[in-house]
Amino acid sequence: MLLENTICKEDKLEEICQKLNKLIRDILHMEAKFSYYGLAHDGYYTIHNKNKSKEDKKIDLNMRLYFDEKDNFIYTYILWFSVSPKRVGLGSKIINELIKVLESYTHIEFIIIHPKDKEVKKFWMKNNFKDDLRLWDKGIEINTRRILSFYIKKEYA
Repeated sequence: MLLENTICKEDKLEEICQKLNKLIRDILHMEAKFSYYGLAHDGYYTIHNKNKSKEDKKIDLNMRLYFDEKDNFIYTYILWFSVSPKRVGLGSKIINELIKVLESYTHIEFIIIHPKDKEVKKFWMKNNFKDDLRLWDKGIEINTRRILSFYIKKEYA
């Protein structure tokens, strides 16, 4: 039996999607239509936006929120992020606000990204993501060859 004040992870995911929709509405003035999908036994849920563009503005964000056996979200893996127009600060603004949303609605310890090239890596490093192989200690089983991480909990940073 669930306690009345218990909030399940699906409720948190829905709130995160709503906050991301508001964030993109405020910054890009478009409806992104974020939603989530996944199965609990997979150990993560994926959040993505269905609406990718409006006229000259584009946003594409796809990320996984991983959780532990106690249903606590422990980390986020950003699979894909792009925004247009580029090089005007929109991407940095969205990422910084995304981090605030994740801090507010989860207890994740860190965010990871796997940049595809030097230009993308430069963007993420400008936004305080760092080369870090300490993730092996956390049981993260992804290719760490080009991984960057951002620690939410400052004691890890």
